[in-house]
Amino acid sequence: MSITPVQDTQDAEAVRTVCRRLRTKMYYVIGRQHVDLSVSSSTAQYWCALTTTVLGPDDVCSSPETCRSHRACFESD
Repeated sequence: MSITPVQDTQDAEAVRTVCRRLRTKMYYVIGRQHVDLSVSSSTAQYWCALTTTVLGPDDVCSSPETCRSHRACFESD
């Protein structure tokens, strides 16, 4: 089974999509459009803007790897 370039692009976009409620300090310093939330930074601290804690509404830690579409609390842009 081969994957077309369009499917690759769609799959890559789905992987990069994180919840719009995910926050880190750099979000406020340089702006969300300049912060790469697709992968974790070893120096960043993440939190959920909805709960204002490191845990999301489902009591799972907030991070670029965990705040994805598979979670019930996920909100897209």
